[in-house]
Amino acid sequence: MALWAALSLGLCAAAREPDVRVGLLRDITTRQVMVMGSHGPLTILADGRNVGELGSNDGLKLECTPNGIVGKSLSLALSAKRTLTLRSPNGRGFRLRSLGPQTQERTYPGASLEVQRVGDAFQLVAVVPLEEYVGGVVQSEAGKDKAPEYYKLQAVSCRTYALANLRRHAGEGFSVCDGTHCQVFLGRCTLDTIKQAVTATHDMVVVDAGIRLIHATFHSNCGGETMNAEDLWSKSEPYLVSTLDTFCLHAPHAIWQQRMPRTQWLGYLKKNYGVDTGDPRVVASVTEHDPACRELYLGNIPPYVPLAKVRTDLKLNSTYFRIHGEGDQVVFEGRGFGHGIGLCQEGAMRMARAGYPFTDILHHYFAEVHLVDLKTIDFFRDEGR
Repeated sequence: MALWAALSLGLCAAAREPDVRVGLLRDITTRQVMVMGSHGPLTILADGRNVGELGSNDGLKLECTPNGIVGKSLSLALSAKRTLTLRSPNGRGFRLRSLGPQTQERTYPGASLEVQRVGDAFQLVAVVPLEEYVGGVVQSEAGKDKAPEYYKLQAVSCRTYALANLRRHAGEGFSVCDGTHCQVFLGRCTLDTIKQAVTATHDMVVVDAGIRLIHATFHSNCGGETMNAEDLWSKSEPYLVSTLDTFCLHAPHAIWQQRMPRTQWLGYLKKNYGVDTGDPRVVASVTEHDPACRELYLGNIPPYVPLAKVRTDLKLNSTYFRIHGEGDQVVFEGRGFGHGIGLCQEGAMRMARAGYPFTDILHHYFAEVHLVDLKTIDFFRDEGR
């Protein structure tokens, strides 16, 4: 309550909204792109020099060549040795699509797009105001037709994640990428319900007991039980602790099944972990396995087979599964989808539809956290000294 009381008093003066440097089209290697302004012209800088303006009805085709960047439009022909920057004076953003390989056009918010030649391909970086980035991520991650409280929750989580990871790709020249490695960002938010949720939670972030931004990690479905952070990652976090979750049990990704030949499964275990597949008792334990709860290792007996590695190697939906044999095959019957740490998206969606406020959903999945205004963090840190 003290946090909210201070927050409502407006203890800190308003600060300029931060920008997020987003690496675009990171899932492909692109050497040709088409760029257009979004309802306005774009000012073009080649290696820092102003070389012209791209009209609002014109498109600029850029190609990565051994000598640098070459650009052509209906009215322009230009080049740059290393970097081309396109600025939107009116802040309406730009439209972008890859020509090689082909992608669909996406519309991005923000004041500028940086196109840099890195090796033999482009590196594309959009400079996007934080709140517009949050809206785009929520739409990309959550989609349409979700409850307003879920959109609020996702907005707070996405904003917190972005600010806590602003240096995740610092060595590459941007803050976060646009893929699942960070948060999916497919461009400008177009859904009014999401825009309203972002506005309603403006500047709200989640912090731990030490007033540090949390790692607001999320996954699709936990299968009924989330995991401790240290069960998968190298470090424990007091707010990322296992919790039972009945809200996701009937969601689309609650259960799954995958099969493979029995000989392939036993061969995998023997080759990678030295499992004695000549011992009938051992074979029985790894082909007929029904855990009572989440485990870290297969059967929790030596030789220890880490389930996280099994999931990655066999491309399973989660580490939460039982095994049984059917003829010459083994069947993996699993629960959940994703790493299982933090926010369970499908469980949170069900809670929002059931009428839970987003603050209650937040505290269901993250222990001992606080929701604060971004501009008040320094005040609370000073108070705690």
